[in-house]
Amino acid sequence: MDTSPLSATGRILEDMKLFGPGPIAIEDDPFQDDMSFADAAAGLVSHIADTFDGTPMDRHIEDLAWSMVNVFHRKIERLERELRDKEGECRALVKSQDGSEIRSVELETATAKANALDEHISEFETMRDAMSTEFASVTGSPWRPQSGTRKAVPSVTAAILEARDFIAARRAREQDAKAPQGPIVGFSGGADWTDTDAVFKALDRVHNRHPDMILAHTAQTRGADLIASRWAEARKVDQLPCRPDFAAHKNAAPFKRNDAMIELGLVGVVLFPGNGIVASLGQKAEKAKIAVFRCGETGA
Repeated sequence: MDTSPLSATGRILEDMKLFGPGPIAIEDDPFQDDMSFADAAAGLVSHIADTFDGTPMDRHIEDLAWSMVNVFHRKIERLERELRDKEGECRALVKSQDGSEIRSVELETATAKANALDEHISEFETMRDAMSTEFASVTGSPWRPQSGTRKAVPSVTAAILEARDFIAARRAREQDAKAPQGPIVGFSGGADWTDTDAVFKALDRVHNRHPDMILAHTAQTRGADLIASRWAEARKVDQLPCRPDFAAHKNAAPFKRNDAMIELGLVGVVLFPGNGIVASLGQKAEKAKIAVFRCGETGA
């Protein structure tokens, strides 16, 4: 066995094999005015659809396209963590300023790198949202992360934030994209509901009354909830998907989720026909003196 010491390059390669690549260094090189990556990124999604459309592999299009968008979404999250670290470094350097040129240059360099990171994040968000739009065009469903936040991009998309994260952010008094502001309207309905027009009309009426509303829905992947999510995407309304936490609450998870929705401070609840869990949300809302609007087969 070769026991000779590794070169510097060899040590780096060995570390990468063991631990994976580290953070990518981002320098403060400015973006040129003619640099636009959004169309190319959206093309990655459409290429997947074009490649498999009309073949036995077309059943995998939605899963593969979702994963492609998610690659960019996760990249944004990693860059945001780096930015938070860089911002902490900048705050520390501000406190350590002693009037020397060395400290001043260190602060200027760290600030420039933080600004560059922020610019890269913004560009990746633009690409991610262009891909989200293409995903909706290809699959007929809005793209949303499995968990966590998708921040709003003005004139392009609305935010999607886990209800638990929203509650935590509000308790921490965070007034940023992680805690969108506005009256919160609850929504729930059956997984078998297919009348898109009825859901759009009901939510449009509520939206006319509350133009800055946030939609909190029960986050099923089909039926009334899916239609409501598509409505929010179309109207650029922020969403709070309220998913049951089965790991923590087992069979009671959907009912505990309903309790959490009430905790959001809803101004009203829109319900479409569904099961006992949907009915339970309406009952809990009425008990909390929240207006309930029953639509569809059981109401107007």
